Amino acid sequence: MIWAMIAVSCAFALVGLMAYTGLWRSWTRSWSADRVFPTAFLGFGGICLGAFGALLSTHAFVVTALAMVAAFVLILVAVGLFIFGVPAWLTPRWYRHRSGA
Repeated sequence: MIWAMIAVSCAFALVGLMAYTGLWRSWTRSWSADRVFPTAFLGFGGICLGAFGALLSTHAFVVTALAMVAAFVLILVAVGLFIFGVPAWLTPRWYRHRSGA
């Protein structure tokens, strides 16, 4: 189950990173930045959450705690970006140039 969560989170992170780096720009015709860019944060948060779950039964207490805190912060940022929108300073230059922001 943990590996499935990590795999899905990697897919979310890949979608967000491809959109942010400009390797995937066709999404701008049908979606907004508020729906695409936060997926990178959500994906990395899920990866950290999966790492937390995988390390929970080990004695790596510090790494486990850091993974949990990172997961919480990244998922909280993703939810905030989904709800309140992505500020212009957080969007890449190619997107600001295209949207005229």
